Amino acid sequence: MARIRHIAILTEDVDRLVKFYIDSFGLRTVEGVGTATYLTDGHINLAIIPIGPEREIEGDHLRVGINHFGFEVDDVAAVAPRTRSAGAADPVRKRPPNREAEYRVHDPDGNPIDLSQHGWPH
Repeated sequence: MARIRHIAILTEDVDRLVKFYIDSFGLRTVEGVGTATYLTDGHINLAIIPIGPEREIEGDHLRVGINHFGFEVDDVAAVAPRTRSAGAADPVRKRPPNREAEYRVHDPDGNPIDLSQHGWPH
């Protein structure tokens, strides 16, 4: 069974958002990969991502706010055909190596979903 593991938020001010989630909800930081600052409640992570570097990679269309969410799955190869037959907007694709999640797919409405087999820090 897949488990929701993270929600990614793009921001112009990482420090402000990190402070907000720590001070408001008692989240704590954990180590991760890439430019994001990772916060956790012990079950689900928030990836607070600086929007500037993401715009350089993904393009100027990106906006501040929730960008994507991610699932930890037992086997991406087993999930991929199921997403396709369920109406995914595109096939599961490999992510760049500087990302916490190894793969990405888009749901039928185009919402980005990260897929990871190796789990997430928490």
